[in-house]
Amino acid sequence: MINSVKATNIITLLSLCVLVFALPFSKSILEISFTVALISWILGKILSRKTRAPLSDLFKPSGTPLNLPLYLFALLGFLSVLVSPSINLSLKAFFSKLLKMVVFYFIIADTVDNRKKVTAILITFIFSAIIADIDGIFQLIRGVDFIRQYPRTDTAITGPFQNPNNLAAWLTIVIPLSSCFLYFGGKELSKKIRYLLSLLIIISVACLVLTHSRGAWVAVMLSLILAGVLKSKKLAVITVLAIILLFSFSTKSIKERTVSIVTGSGSEMHRTVLWEEAIEIIKDFPIFGCGLNTYSIVAPKYKISDGGGIYPHNSYLQMAAETGLLGLGAFLWIMIAVFKTSWVNLKKIDNRFYSALLIGLLAGLFAFLAHSFVDTHFYSLGLRYLMWFVIGLIVAVQRIALKEESSPGRI
Repeated sequence: MINSVKATNIITLLSLCVLVFALPFSKSILEISFTVALISWILGKILSRKTRAPLSDLFKPSGTPLNLPLYLFALLGFLSVLVSPSINLSLKAFFSKLLKMVVFYFIIADTVDNRKKVTAILITFIFSAIIADIDGIFQLIRGVDFIRQYPRTDTAITGPFQNPNNLAAWLTIVIPLSSCFLYFGGKELSKKIRYLLSLLIIISVACLVLTHSRGAWVAVMLSLILAGVLKSKKLAVITVLAIILLFSFSTKSIKERTVSIVTGSGSEMHRTVLWEEAIEIIKDFPIFGCGLNTYSIVAPKYKISDGGGIYPHNSYLQMAAETGLLGLGAFLWIMIAVFKTSWVNLKKIDNRFYSALLIGLLAGLFAFLAHSFVDTHFYSLGLRYLMWFVIGLIVAVQRIALKEESSPGRI
């Protein structure tokens, strides 16, 4: 029985590693590896269940500081299904998107329970990011990427993603995570890891510049400033690096940059109109929203002008429109709980490996959330997995660190 439980844990971890590696490259591998991880995770719970334990224990997730807001977020998502103009479409989205990501979070938080597993996940992530970045550079030189054969746009690279903004969103997590982990980790990291992180930072910054996504530039700058706040004595250096990253590679005026950041396409009016349309939907469906995954159905009725996309290019407005202000509030509660708990536990963690990794993960998540203000990253399959993977790993790292240090704090 013990060997069977161990085998399921190994399969779950390997499936997560495959999933993490495939994040930029393959939607099908993402879904397959998640399914395998889910089945092995459930089997592990069944096999490790005590004989007289109630059956309900099988479905009881581990205690984390995010449980309550996660439950509320899922409940409000389900309630939005009941008011949806297309219940079938919303119900499918509830199980295949919202609930799946909540379960994915718990799988990460449960499975990654020691330093070896953290290291395995991180090495997988680093190699995946390096390959994705090399693919972007290759696309710049040859015109198409070598993984998916996507052509570069007239002005920017996309790498293994379909558009430059998605590559930029990926990099908003990669750059802060790798930079903070290397900078704060110091001698706690092996030479090989430091070399890999240095290589990753160099080519990731190059790729970020080549995406021409100035919203991502600002997001990364803000995340590095956040990292400086978390480690106050490093604030000056981190801030300088962030400012250099933002302003060194463009000759546009500050006004032109601001317009590009807000619009994402060089047309301030276009983005403003899309946001106004989303706000009108929210006004009509303020409590539970218009229904999960129904924005594309409802939005055409609110069109202010012809042309443009069917999405608001703002993840928060789309979430508020589909799940109501209550749903958005529950999501923001989750994010606040992540950062608040991490801030408290960072003060208790003395190990540089864990503290550096935690700061990097928090900075990356912050940058991703900031960039999502000007795009719909919450609704992209690969990026959605990436966000919840980072959230789960943040919780797992704190739990491991506090356990190893025998801290009275608990997560």
